[in-house]
Amino acid sequence: MRAGKITLKHRDIPNLDMPPMTMVFQVSDPALLSGVKTGDKVHFTADKIQGAYTVMSIAPAP
Repeated sequence: MRAGKITLKHRDIPNLDMPPMTMVFQVSDPALLSGVKTGDKVHFTADKIQGAYTVMSIAPAP
C-alpha cells in the first residue's frame, strides 16, 4: 500500500462497469487503510471521483 493508494484484486464492480482484474485505486481517506494490511481479503466500495477510481470504504472480510 502506498500513501493514499491500494492495489486490489477484485471481482466485477457493476457500478463502475468493470470486469475482474488487479488494479491500483485511490483512497478517499488514507485513514481507511489503517484497518487492513497486505494480503487481507477485504470488502470494499468504489466510485469514480474526478476521473479516478476511488475506494470509498474498505474492511477486512469476515
